[in-house]
Amino acid sequence: MDEKMQSSNQASMQSSNQPYNYQRLDVWQKAQEVAAAVIRMARALPRDPASVTLARQLVAAAGSVGANVAEGHGRYTFAAYRNHLSIARGSACEAGSWLDLLTRTEYINPSHNDSLQKELSSIVAILTSKMRDLDNRAAAQKRPAVREATAGYGPESFPDHDDLFD
Repeated sequence: MDEKMQSSNQASMQSSNQPYNYQRLDVWQKAQEVAAAVIRMARALPRDPASVTLARQLVAAAGSVGANVAEGHGRYTFAAYRNHLSIARGSACEAGSWLDLLTRTEYINPSHNDSLQKELSSIVAILTSKMRDLDNRAAAQKRPAVREATAGYGPESFPDHDDLFD
């Protein structure tokens, strides 16, 4: 991480007279730091079609983490907030996958990958903890938790569209 940017972000967020908002969340700050590091790394990649495509995907996934934390924080219910944290968690995992691919194709060195993977793993752990906390708070208040419904993926799952599978 860029130490100058990191200390600047922390100093600006630690003022006690600022109102509580998503920018004061540690997980949002970490996500933004990773996204900024990813953008700087992407700028240094060669401009061949493969690296441009991989970089675009990585930047989108990394940027989505903080954006979804912020959006979820602005939602009114625990369930909506948890859902956005889940999306952010998925985006952090996706960013890790793109980093792995960039390493396997030798666009970035393994030590750079390891550093960013460690930061992403930390973010995933924080998001998982926050999601569990929201589940517990919702249960304590007898509010429904957000869960993805399990559904089949075969033709039997779409009875109104049987003709599509003939």
